[in-house]
Amino acid sequence: MKILKERYPKGSFKGQHTDGRYMDGILYENLKIMAKNIAKDMTFMGVVSSSTLEVGTGKSTVVQQMAEAYTDLVNQYHGTNIEFKTENIVFRPKALIERAFKLPKYSCVILDEWEDAHFWSDLGVSLRQFFRKCRQLNLFIIIIIPNYFQLPMNYAISRSLFFMDVKFEGEFERGYFDFYSFNKKKDLYLKGKKTHNYGVVKADFSGRFLDGYAVPEREYRKAKHDDMIESEEREKDLTPAQIKVQMYKELRETLKELTIKDWARGFKVSERTISRWNAKDSVDIGNIPSKEADVSP
Repeated sequence: MKILKERYPKGSFKGQHTDGRYMDGILYENLKIMAKNIAKDMTFMGVVSSSTLEVGTGKSTVVQQMAEAYTDLVNQYHGTNIEFKTENIVFRPKALIERAFKLPKYSCVILDEWEDAHFWSDLGVSLRQFFRKCRQLNLFIIIIIPNYFQLPMNYAISRSLFFMDVKFEGEFERGYFDFYSFNKKKDLYLKGKKTHNYGVVKADFSGRFLDGYAVPEREYRKAKHDDMIESEEREKDLTPAQIKVQMYKELRETLKELTIKDWARGFKVSERTISRWNAKDSVDIGNIPSKEADVSP
């Protein structure tokens, strides 16, 4: 179906023959539900990743289009005049909270995937802080991550409203996705996590999307590039000891079956040191199965 016909008259895109931007009809109906109900003191979160390749499938493209459509629907339903702009996109988990307090109520904010060494270690902490501090802001947050099964369980199952698998078809053809509702994504996570198998549960529906960012492409790419440079500068300032701690935090998110004794042996430090690293970080120690996990974070 075509949406935003006044914003995108015929000729706005290459090969566009009628007014508006294309969006899958069922996906649009789901965005309508969120836009209508966000005003009921709700905060929604959606998760997007890819089961084929981590990069290049078009995750950022379709998510921006969803955010743009949702924002337009919010304005229609609630008489607001909010916008979806480049400022609604962040690239580091820790930037979520800061940006959330700058955006109008009912806005959509996107955490766009980035190859940062601290991404996974920061994500759980930042999401917990976001829901603790920003729930009253009534925002729609979409997080783009490399792998759905690496997301902490409480966010993959309880905190998120839906999951989308944006993937290639055929010979690396972009523009395809599978949509999993609240209950379907729960089944997918529980049944597929062990082998990272996205095929164990059938999606609620599948759809297509076309190319085209919802914000000026030059602005978006510059913002992403600037964040990359800033991230690289931060990396240069880390000491060898800090790098070791960051490596531990990164690996801990995906190797939760290891005990404190295992980690101590692997990093050639004492178990007391591992406990101290946990205590300095606000990640729940309960996520690390261990008889020695008696140090409160």
